[in-house]
Amino acid sequence: MDDVAQPAVSQQPHNRQTDDGLWHTVALRLSQTWDFVDRRDIDKHLVSLFIMLGTVKLTAWAMRFAGAPHPGMSGTDMAAIIASVTGPYMALQAAAIGFYFNSRR
Repeated sequence: MDDVAQPAVSQQPHNRQTDDGLWHTVALRLSQTWDFVDRRDIDKHLVSLFIMLGTVKLTAWAMRFAGAPHPGMSGTDMAAIIASVTGPYMALQAAAIGFYFNSRR
């Protein structure tokens, strides 16, 4: 018996004779690409970046909305509209950033 531990049966590669075509190569490369992305947490970084970009766009919209003339709309009404649009997005942002920092521990 040798000293090298054998991986579990489910972890051993089990290629069939027909596993040498185009789809096998595509699936293998996609699997390797995802492993690369997953090991470096690139997916978490990208999600956080997109949420931050959404925050920038939403804040720019709120500033344009607040600066545009709205006859007959009071400041309280305008603030309520901005809060109703930005509030749920800020909850999403808080959850995503919390997940991001907790996953880095």
